[in-house]
Amino acid sequence: GDPADPAWTVCWLREGRLVALLAVGRPRDLAQGRRLIEGGSPMDADALKDPALPLKQAVAG
Repeated sequence: GDPADPAWTVCWLREGRLVALLAVGRPRDLAQGRRLIEGGSPMDADALKDPALPLKQAVAG
């Protein structure tokens, strides 16, 4: 998302898997991100760049 936007999320990937995130003003991203980190699902890095797309829809495969 746009850093000037009051709500944004930053995702960290390691070997294609979400390992951490920082969500400001986006509680849904925080909740979905927690489940994705725990599940160890592979993520589509390009899909994560779209702030309109829910995180759970960025699961690769």
